[in-house]
Amino acid sequence: MSQQYDADAPEGSSELGSQYISKKDIIWILAAIIVLGIVMAIVGPSMKKRADESNCKSYMHAISSAVNQYAVMNDGFPPLYAVGENGSPALVDGKPIVWASVIPALPKGAKHTCPAAKHNESVRVNGKSVATSMFQKNDQVLNHIDLSYGMFSALSGRKVSDVANDDQTVLIAETANHGANGVYNPLPFTLENGSEVPFDGFVIGFNNSNGLPDAESKSVTRLAFPGTKDGKFDDKRTDARHGANVFAIFVDGHIGRLVPSDTKLKTNSYMWMVR
Repeated sequence: MSQQYDADAPEGSSELGSQYISKKDIIWILAAIIVLGIVMAIVGPSMKKRADESNCKSYMHAISSAVNQYAVMNDGFPPLYAVGENGSPALVDGKPIVWASVIPALPKGAKHTCPAAKHNESVRVNGKSVATSMFQKNDQVLNHIDLSYGMFSALSGRKVSDVANDDQTVLIAETANHGANGVYNPLPFTLENGSEVPFDGFVIGFNNSNGLPDAESKSVTRLAFPGTKDGKFDDKRTDARHGANVFAIFVDGHIGRLVPSDTKLKTNSYMWMVR
């Protein structure tokens, strides 16, 4: 019997509604689910993009604070990496030791990897980091750091006072490792036998040097602008990790944005310059 009957109800009162969901109800429920799915499909990516940008800037603020602590304690910025064969990174347990390996530990919740970075854009380096498992309440201490930020090579080991305009010069910015996703990387590290070392995302170098620039240096490398492996950077057409730009930490500690044309060394610009 599809209708409920209440024995205590007054004579002539209406019967209670059906105890089953009608076909009409099902149609309305399905329609609501479909509409919600469409709305989330439209709004979801935009919400994720904003969340990724917010988290990335938060992580970079934490990194900026840690690098500043290192610079104060050691009277200078951290070294870029431990040097091995042919100037390539020395590997310990298969991973390089880089600037992020030696700065103070980041606070809980901060990471060395932008959430918008694709997996192959990060480089795994030596050092300890903290992760929280979604299945456990306890933090996990990892014996490695996944890194999607590179340090400007010309500032390796330099003093803060060596920078002429600390609010205009980039210290750390978003990078991609070993030319991932077509990022401009004309000078990967190589061994004596000529083979490439697939670890370089921790350094912002130059088109002709992974160290200091010279008169022939034209642009910086490995910034997270996909599809620029041919060295062409167009502000209107080049993609970036965050739509049109990537984030950068400047020497004075503030977080700024870089567009594709900022990869070029320009006259009278302090962006990629030290004394």
